Amino acid sequence: MRDYAAIAKNFYGGALYPLLVVALSFVGHVTGLDVAFIALILLSFVPAMILCDDFRFAAMPILGVVFTVSTKNYTPSDNGYAERFLNPVTLTLLVIVGALVIASLVFFLLRNRTQCNRLNKRGVWVGLAIFSLAMLPNGINSPNYEWKNLLFAFLIGLSMLAVYLLFALYMRFDQTGVDYLMHCFLLAGILICAELITAYFTTVSIVGGEIDKGSVVLGWGIWTAIGGMLAYLLPITLYFAASHKRGWIAFVIGLLEYVCVFLSQSRGAFLFGTIGLALCMVVLLCKGKNRKTNRIMILSLAVFGVFGALLLWDKIQSLAQNLLNSGLGDNGRFEIWGIAWNNFSNNPAFGSGFYDSFVDPAFEHGFDPYLYHNTPLQMLGACGLIGFAAYLYHRVQTVILVIKKPSLQKTFLGIAILTFLMFNLLDVLFFKFYPSFFYVLMLLCIERSEAGEPLQ
Repeated sequence: MRDYAAIAKNFYGGALYPLLVVALSFVGHVTGLDVAFIALILLSFVPAMILCDDFRFAAMPILGVVFTVSTKNYTPSDNGYAERFLNPVTLTLLVIVGALVIASLVFFLLRNRTQCNRLNKRGVWVGLAIFSLAMLPNGINSPNYEWKNLLFAFLIGLSMLAVYLLFALYMRFDQTGVDYLMHCFLLAGILICAELITAYFTTVSIVGGEIDKGSVVLGWGIWTAIGGMLAYLLPITLYFAASHKRGWIAFVIGLLEYVCVFLSQSRGAFLFGTIGLALCMVVLLCKGKNRKTNRIMILSLAVFGVFGALLLWDKIQSLAQNLLNSGLGDNGRFEIWGIAWNNFSNNPAFGSGFYDSFVDPAFEHGFDPYLYHNTPLQMLGACGLIGFAAYLYHRVQTVILVIKKPSLQKTFLGIAILTFLMFNLLDVLFFKFYPSFFYVLMLLCIERSEAGEPLQ
C-alpha cells in the first residue's frame, strides 16, 4: 500500500497529472463528448483522495473541468445544457460519479483531519466568510423576493469559501505548493487558447471578412467569458516569463494569450487585458531573474510588431472593425446600472435581491440571475449596504494582502486579480462559479507566497 501511495503522490503532486486533466478536457471539448470526459476527469482524482495526503491534486480538475463543456447543441438561451445534461442517462451518470467523488472526499477529510493546516485568525478566509454570509439576506425586504435569492447567494458564497478552505487546510504548502497552483493557472490559460483557436477553424463564422461575434462561443462561455478569462490569466503566464528557466517560452505563450483576447472580440477583455499586459511588461523590464532576456524580448517584440502591423494592416483593421462595430456604446449597461441604483434606493439595507423584477427578454438562462455588469453596483442593488460593506471589507483585506511584504509572485498575482476586478466593472464573471474558484485560489497563493521576497 505504501508503494502505491508513493507512486500516487509523485504522479498527482507533479506536473503530469495537471497535463493529463488539460488533455482530457481539450479532447472532450473538441470531440463533443464532454459528458463522458467530465465524468472521466472527476473519477481520475478519486484514487488520489484515497492514497494522497496533499489536496493539491484537486486543483486542476476543479479549475479545468468546466472547460470540457463543448459547443455542441449550443443555444443562446441555455448553452445547450438542457439537451446535454438534463436527460435521464446523463443525470444518472453524473449522480453516480458525484456520489463517488463526495464519498472519497469525505474519506480524505476524515483520514487527514489531524494533519490539516491551521488558519490564520486574520486570514483572507475571514473576509470571504463575512462576504458570503452578508449575501444571504439579499432582497429580504423586497416585495419581489424569491427563494432563489437565498439559494444563489448560498451556492456562490459557499462554493468560494469551501474551495478556499479545502486548499488552505489540506494542501501542503512546501516550496512547490504555490508554484503548483500557478502552474495550473498557466495550463488553464493554454487550454482556453487551444479551444478558441480550434473554434476559429471549426465553428466561428467569418462572413465577408468580418467575424460574426455571436459565433465566438466555446460551450462553457461566450466571447466575454472567453476574453475575460484569458485577460485574467495572462499575468500568471508572464510571471513564469519573469521567474522560471526558459521563461521566453512563457513570454511567447503570454503573447499568444493576448492575441486570443483580441480574437475573443470582447471589448472589455481587450481593454483591461491591455492594461494588465502593460503592467506586466513594466515588471518584466525591471524585475525578475530573467529581466535581461525579457528586455531583449520586449524590444524585439516592439520592432517586429511594427513591421508585422504594416504587413498585416488590412487583416488587423478587419479584426479591429469587429471590435468597434458596437462603437463605444454602453451596450445597455447604463440602463441596468440605473436599475441597480434604483433597487438599492428602494431597499438600502438588504437590496432588492439577485432576482429582482427586471427582466431582459433576450436573457433566459434558467437558474442564473440577470446581473448588473458591475460588481460594486451588483452588491448595492442586490444586497444593499449590508452586502456592500462586507464586499468593501473583503476588498480592503485583499489590497492589504497584496501590498504587504511584496514579492514578484504576489505582484503578478495582484495584477491578475486587478485585471479581473476591472473587467467586472463591465461584466459578471465575479458571480460565476468557475472564475470564482480561480479568484479564491489566487488569493490563497498571495497569502502563502514568499512573504517579503525582494522584487529582484
